[in-house]
Amino acid sequence: MPESEAESAFEAIRFADKGGEPFCVWCDCEAVYRITRNVTNRKTGKITSRRLFKCQKCLKQFSVTSGTMFHGRKLAFKKIMAAVLLFADGAAGKAALHLRRDIKCNHKTAWTLQHRLREAMTSYVTARRLTGPIEMDSTDFGGKVRKANRAEDRKNQPRRHMDKVVTVSVLRERGRHGRVVPFLGNEAALVKVINTLIDPLSKPFVDEHPAWNALFAQFPVRQIKHKDRYSDLHGTSTNLAESYFSRFKRMYNGTYRHFSRQYAQAYNGECAWREEHRRSPNGDQFILIAAGALHHPPSPIWRGYYQRTLRKAA
Repeated sequence: MPESEAESAFEAIRFADKGGEPFCVWCDCEAVYRITRNVTNRKTGKITSRRLFKCQKCLKQFSVTSGTMFHGRKLAFKKIMAAVLLFADGAAGKAALHLRRDIKCNHKTAWTLQHRLREAMTSYVTARRLTGPIEMDSTDFGGKVRKANRAEDRKNQPRRHMDKVVTVSVLRERGRHGRVVPFLGNEAALVKVINTLIDPLSKPFVDEHPAWNALFAQFPVRQIKHKDRYSDLHGTSTNLAESYFSRFKRMYNGTYRHFSRQYAQAYNGECAWREEHRRSPNGDQFILIAAGALHHPPSPIWRGYYQRTLRKAA
């Protein structure tokens, strides 16, 4: 596929609301026309031509990635398309070092590109309220302590460095097409904002953690005590939430190996999106990820992150 066809594919996704016909991204005017502008590379001096649009109403110029998550891109459209395809293909994620070798770019470029996609995925799974029967649970990861060499030194050794432990939570609807919402924090933090995440007529399923006791006065809660059993064989369990944590920890231990506490919600959102679309074909997942990034405004965190222009403010 030449670069022009890859760019046309992005145009079809970006302007799908109007049947693929371009419109002004600033004033929504449909009276636009194509222009070509030559751009000189400041380092190599190479001259390349850019395909742009110009609005007849506001007279502003824009490209297919203007005002999107790919705003200010430096990568070619072919590499961005390949990166999104490979990112969607990984059932448990895609490591940035692996992606760097596949599309032949810098590791920083692959890492920030993936985080832009994660931000679009996270904004999709967090921008709704769940209804119906919902399973909720929390888990800890990170901070594992390496066991001492001598057996006598292992007796009083802690299992984890608690200052490095990160707690994530999940809310998951039951059903074949149940939605998944990630949350960064423990059970007590989740209970404080529960009204913004689920419908008042929802039916929560929880375990025996004491923080869930605050829900009994507001919701018809069904509780399962894991110290006795994992399921009462009559529909009361949190097995769907536990299966989500199984995928999340496989992604953490097997694919990414480690990620910082400040990016935990981004990876939690990616895992929630993958769990929700696990039965969708890879081609549909590619379209959803690309469309989500092309209809998401520029990230205030990742735009210019490695140039340190916005890192301090973010």
